[in-house]
Amino acid sequence: MIFHRITAIFAAAALLFTLGSCTENLSSSAPDSTAEATSKTVLYDNVRSNTKYENGTYSGEGFSLYADPNIWQFCGDNPDAPCDLQLIVDKEINTCGISVYVSDDDHGGKSAQDIVMNANNEDIIFTGAAATPAMTFYYYEWAIDDNTHGRTYFGDYGSRYLCAYAESTNFGYVESKISDLLGSIKLTENKQ
Repeated sequence: MIFHRITAIFAAAALLFTLGSCTENLSSSAPDSTAEATSKTVLYDNVRSNTKYENGTYSGEGFSLYADPNIWQFCGDNPDAPCDLQLIVDKEINTCGISVYVSDDDHGGKSAQDIVMNANNEDIIFTGAAATPAMTFYYYEWAIDDNTHGRTYFGDYGSRYLCAYAESTNFGYVESKISDLLGSIKLTENKQ
């Protein structure tokens, strides 16, 4: 019993150190013109490009995944929707939207892990990783407004990155659904 308590204390100390070291500032790459020019503005560049949805299969350049029509609805035809897929919920308190895309930005040749763990932006409130059968995604999270948070996931994909952008009012509630969705990803072209 004492061993478990000691292990828990060390784990908690390591977690606090990790969280403290991950809440750095990304704004050096974001425009500085206004308070509205946050990371969200930069992250929207290629989030909704060239994806399609048919019979539960959501696909784009280099990937496809299964988005169960009982859980996810495709919003890609609606230009006002922030994401391609929207979680179907019966109450608005736990919303979630997600888009998957391939990014051509090479981020100076950094790995996906380096991009996230060495991000330098005071808006980042949390970082983490999500392992799937196809790849490991690293993500950072920030507040979009008082109710909604955004996350950008990066996975190494040859010289590019397979990315996902997600918005949610409660990532604690939807994290497993996002992991299941990203876990169904199949890469459909050779990595470059």
